[in-house]
Amino acid sequence: MLAVVIVLWVLSSFLISLIFEDDVYRKPFFITYFNTAAFLLYLLPTGSAVWKNYITYGHWDLERELRREQEGEAAVEDGMHSPLIPKDSEDGPQKRLSLGDTIKLSAKFCIIWFLANFVTNASLMYTSVASQTILSSTSSFFTLFVGSLCNVEAVNRAKVIGSLVSFLGIMLVTGSDSTHSFELTESSEGVKTLIGNLLALAGALLYGVYSTLLKRRVRDENRVNMTMFFGFVGFFTLALLWPAMVSLHYLGWETFELPKTPMVITIVLFNCLITFVSDYCWANAMLLTSPLTVTVGLSITIPFAMMGDFIFKHKPITVLYFVGAMLILGSFLIINRRSEEEFLQREANGANNEII
Repeated sequence: MLAVVIVLWVLSSFLISLIFEDDVYRKPFFITYFNTAAFLLYLLPTGSAVWKNYITYGHWDLERELRREQEGEAAVEDGMHSPLIPKDSEDGPQKRLSLGDTIKLSAKFCIIWFLANFVTNASLMYTSVASQTILSSTSSFFTLFVGSLCNVEAVNRAKVIGSLVSFLGIMLVTGSDSTHSFELTESSEGVKTLIGNLLALAGALLYGVYSTLLKRRVRDENRVNMTMFFGFVGFFTLALLWPAMVSLHYLGWETFELPKTPMVITIVLFNCLITFVSDYCWANAMLLTSPLTVTVGLSITIPFAMMGDFIFKHKPITVLYFVGAMLILGSFLIINRRSEEEFLQREANGANNEII
């Protein structure tokens, strides 16, 4: 599942960068809005089934449909209890979220989810895919920090060392990228590259915040219907954020314009499909493991992005840039090894508790 996310996210970055270049279609807000609002389609299967029940039997039978999605057809036939509708169904840490709680969760997370993706997409207007990928991957640093505050991640020496190494890598990559832009072009281009790198870092911070908070709230993937969660994230994005798009248009910061050429239309639609699939896979992978583990795993995007920029855009890889990227990648390996050890230890403790 994580491998799918890695490939799709790198591909998505290159597609967005392609239409941002030369002002072909520089609409980061609209693209993010369109991609996120498309999550509304996750509600269609449930809505269609509920409507079919109403046409056939004369009642909506929403509870039965949600039970079937979450627990399977056999559980529905056996009349097993579903926690998706009642709020007082199951007590304890493994209680599943009710439909109302899932909707509230989507409403709380849609804004920060949108902002994280928006600033990440916007960074591609100013910096390369490789730099954006490398700096976005430093969200492990923020994930560890926020996770420790929220008691989602345990802090230890290996993770702290890995985070410090990652921070050093950030400085090298950002400095090398900006210096290279100053040397090759006007100073204004170097400033733009720095802005792009800062936007990528802001996206990494927001990513670390919302992934940690989501893990803290949900804890386990079995506690929430992810299709309903994403569906209502799309609904609230569509309903709440259109005034912002109108404001940007009248302020002249991003004029509203639908894509016109077949190439741009194809790229926008394909990128939307990539986001539709990859974000769902990412969320499930994160809930199955931990925010830090998934963030570390996404570091594999770094060599793919660097090679893509080198091959397709002929962007040279300086020694300083390469060293910084390797430091970031190395920090992820350090953190990942420790995270795996903690996971195996928790599994062993859980097995021992069951035996006792």
